[in-house]
Amino acid sequence: MNAPGPLVLRRAGTGRAPDGQTVTWSVADGARGRRWRWSITTGEGSLVHAGLIELDPEGRFARLELAAAAGLLTLHPAPDGRSAHGNVVRRDRVDPIEIPWSRQTSIALNGDPFGTAIAGWRGRGWLFRDDLTLVSISASQPVIMLDERGVPILSDTVEWPLEI
Repeated sequence: MNAPGPLVLRRAGTGRAPDGQTVTWSVADGARGRRWRWSITTGEGSLVHAGLIELDPEGRFARLELAAAAGLLTLHPAPDGRSAHGNVVRRDRVDPIEIPWSRQTSIALNGDPFGTAIAGWRGRGWLFRDDLTLVSISASQPVIMLDERGVPILSDTVEWPLEI
């Protein structure tokens, strides 16, 4: 009898974060790792931001894309693993990003415990503020606990399978 293969997660869902905001998300495992897409909306239904996070096959952060009122953000570690690069495209300019990076570095998103959780926050690294400026921090950030699949646990959750 063959042993079962690795868990392949292909789900979508919605739920409420601890601060009352609504999170709508999808996740899909593939040959290059896990890809998350999510949006955060206020209780009134206004979009706060929408994002994409990719994790490599070992579960390490590989890419962040975020669309917010402040601009369009992209960030990814360089192939050598010693820096991360990207940019923020704003209405009036492009702000390049280059930061030191290592396997222990993590990313947090201000006001987004869901995105911070899926990005793998470990208590120190880089925080993107609401205006998409970046600061180095070593502090706890609000993070939603993950279930056994690695999916953040929200209240009032509804989930569906993603169809191929």
